[in-house]
Amino acid sequence: MTESDLWDAAARARVSDRWLSESIHWNTAMTDALLVEAALTPNSTVLDVAAGSGDPALTIAQRLKAGRVIALDSSCNGLLLASAHARRIELGSRVVCLQGDAHSIPLAQNSVDCITCRCGVMFFDDCGVVMSEMLRVLKPGGNVALLAWGKFEQPFFDATVGIVLQLVRGAEMPSEARKMFRFAVPGALSGELRAVGFSNVHEQSLRVPRIWAGTPKELWKYQQQVSTLCDPLFASIPAGLKAEVDAKVLSALARFETGRDLRVPVDVILARATKEIE
Repeated sequence: MTESDLWDAAARARVSDRWLSESIHWNTAMTDALLVEAALTPNSTVLDVAAGSGDPALTIAQRLKAGRVIALDSSCNGLLLASAHARRIELGSRVVCLQGDAHSIPLAQNSVDCITCRCGVMFFDDCGVVMSEMLRVLKPGGNVALLAWGKFEQPFFDATVGIVLQLVRGAEMPSEARKMFRFAVPGALSGELRAVGFSNVHEQSLRVPRIWAGTPKELWKYQQQVSTLCDPLFASIPAGLKAEVDAKVLSALARFETGRDLRVPVDVILARATKEIE
């Protein structure tokens, strides 16, 4: 399966009706933190980079009164899902889906008021080129807000893929999945922004809750479906060991139960910056 196929599979899983009610608030806290840093105005034209199947682009569109969101992604299939969802919730006029490479953003210079990217910046082949492109298309005085994963050693990953790594002899994180933690070192993400010429750069580490409106068993099944970059790791679990892995993961996730929901803390890195007014 190609990398594009993996992202397409993850996009389909995320928007599946099967998980709609359970996952409705799964990314809300991360999106809220991102948009606080973005400092949107009601009339903003926002570029959401690595938009996938439309989360958080559609959430951004819902918060705008007269602005619009350009959802940029390299995956045509993900954008088709985003466009269909936008029409279903009557946001079609405020969401423009644009297929393209973030290393060469197909927009004019100084054309957007704000740029967001949630959990996508880690996967770019050349972050310097992408951030230079962000700086180019951003209007002077505009903001960029980027959210990336913090370190691997945190409650959510310890309770899921971390258990697989502990129990399966010789198991390793796939190289593509390791990129998730590329900016876990403090200052790494903000350093990329400064290097290409952004000003007023600020970075912070945050712990936010992911809320799953379902059972630990459902969350573990969902996670295996959407974490397609970890497919080789999941496939490495021997049949005779699978029951033990599942039991330990479910026990670990159960610690996050609060009534009918699971509140799973996750550690993220959040950076914001501004394009100087010339």
